[in-house]
Amino acid sequence: MKNLYKCFYALLLTTTGLTGFAQDLSSKIPADALAVATIKGKNLTELMSLKEFNTTFIGKKVLSTLNKIDPSLNNLEDLGFNLSANFYYYNRSNDSVTYNCFLAPIKNAKQIDALYAGDHKKFDSKNGLRTFYNADSTEIAYWNNEMFLFAIGGAKQSYFSRQDVMERFGLTSLNLEVDSSAVTVVSDTTYIDTAIDTVTVEEEVEEADTVEIDLAGDSYINESHKNIQKQKAIVAVWVDHMLGDIFSGKTTGSILSNKDYIASLDNNAEASIWLSGADKLMNSYMPDMYSFKGINFLNGYGAVNAKLYLEKQAIKLSTSITFNDAYADVFKKVYKRRVNKNFLKYMNEDKMIGYMAYAMDTKAYLQEYPKLISNIYGSFYADEIGMATDLFSLLLDEEAISKVVKGDGIFIFNGLSQKEVTFKSYDYNEDNFETKEVAKTKKETLPDFLFMLSTEDTRLLDKLIAYGTKKQMIQQKSGYFELAIPKTPLTLFVAVKNGILFLGTDETEFKSITGDTFVGNISSKHKKLMIGANYSAYFNAKKMAGKIPAGEMGSSKEIQKVNGILTSIGDIYLKSHPIKGNTLSGEISMNVPTNHQNSLRYLFSIIEDVQK
Repeated sequence: MKNLYKCFYALLLTTTGLTGFAQDLSSKIPADALAVATIKGKNLTELMSLKEFNTTFIGKKVLSTLNKIDPSLNNLEDLGFNLSANFYYYNRSNDSVTYNCFLAPIKNAKQIDALYAGDHKKFDSKNGLRTFYNADSTEIAYWNNEMFLFAIGGAKQSYFSRQDVMERFGLTSLNLEVDSSAVTVVSDTTYIDTAIDTVTVEEEVEEADTVEIDLAGDSYINESHKNIQKQKAIVAVWVDHMLGDIFSGKTTGSILSNKDYIASLDNNAEASIWLSGADKLMNSYMPDMYSFKGINFLNGYGAVNAKLYLEKQAIKLSTSITFNDAYADVFKKVYKRRVNKNFLKYMNEDKMIGYMAYAMDTKAYLQEYPKLISNIYGSFYADEIGMATDLFSLLLDEEAISKVVKGDGIFIFNGLSQKEVTFKSYDYNEDNFETKEVAKTKKETLPDFLFMLSTEDTRLLDKLIAYGTKKQMIQQKSGYFELAIPKTPLTLFVAVKNGILFLGTDETEFKSITGDTFVGNISSKHKKLMIGANYSAYFNAKKMAGKIPAGEMGSSKEIQKVNGILTSIGDIYLKSHPIKGNTLSGEISMNVPTNHQNSLRYLFSIIEDVQK
């Protein structure tokens, strides 16, 4: 049955979808769902027909899996699912169990029946409702003529290890005196194979003087195994009841009553993921250990969503996260700075392969940092955190630091180059048993880059340069400095000009910068991207093609393959958006070359190139 579920997962990832709101099953998703993922087949099948999909590399893999289950399955439509409606994954969780659920619309229930029968498994059918249970019933499938729901239940050990819970369900405490040198304890989790036995454990026996498991260890194994089976039986009942309630309409409320979820919907997105709250997920999945009790590293973080758009000329992934009022106020202060416009004077678009730019207010960050720490730890270590944050503020001069490092910078990547370096080696003479020191050479691949950082106070830098010069690590040049990195072939150059600290690898570039002969060349598109965002990035894969040294990839054939893939990839962009209300958002996109009909076909062409 595992092959059948793999096939269903593959279906979710390839061709499921939507026709308007026909047969939409979102109303069946419970209101307390922590996460919901949606894939829209109508959008996908409009970009690529199922017939075309069958001829792709992924399509052939999916059909191969289907054919192993049932030789009569030759295309996705034979599965019986309605490929023109939304498919969903959602997660529910409480203090004792977590449910991972897959919800799919059905077009032909008889084909679903045949799919299960074809896998040589039995399912029950009563009044049109079919049910299937795996060996321990923690994986259960329900379906009728309209929808299919598959759920996996997982026990939470933080719940089942509680004394009152163990007493209620007849579980045994595992605090036995076991000789740790004789046996390695297997974690008692519901995901351990039910066939666990002494042989399995003996495979994990640590190196020790004895090769036998003592009676205490054997007792631990037996009791652990019993606990696992009891937990699985309990979880199985809960999973079964959960599915039964959904099919009988006994659930209290739908996810459609959640305004935040509704606001996240976008029919133009081919796929989307919505999380009810990063903090809720943290509380749900973080082990309840004493050292973390009362601490929530995501306290203040709210709903998260991501959407994938397969447009004609671009592939886009947009993301957003909401914060509480206190956090939103912090981020508004920290992100009020923009990238230094003077950086643009020293950028050459013809030369660069990519860049990463960022902008934040150092002074605001240092002032707000104690609040962030207090928000995370304050409820549990209130006194300690209060003293620590006071000391932090006392020791730091936020104003002075912000003048040294104002908070904005840009890293420009210009490619890779090889440098021949000399190193010491030793030749061994077998005749006289002596070794002789010899000088040898080899080629090292080094990055070619320029990093710029805004600064207003260079006194600390001046002292560092003076110290490096005294130690003969830094050489003064005409308007700039040369810095040799010990035990590496990398040589860096440093300069300060027009309120900018420059750090890079190209000496010719530094001569032109300090000599006022540098000619900048940057398009308005990149100017807008960098100046308008706190974070931005760009990568031109085509320019990278042919610049990877042959020695780095092993063979000329591999180099040719990599260069071919790089040539086929469109320009990649990343940017953040100004915080709006309590929401911070961003976007990453990749251009689709004009010789491709749409972005989905383009994605599949890249996959084909990679697998060849």
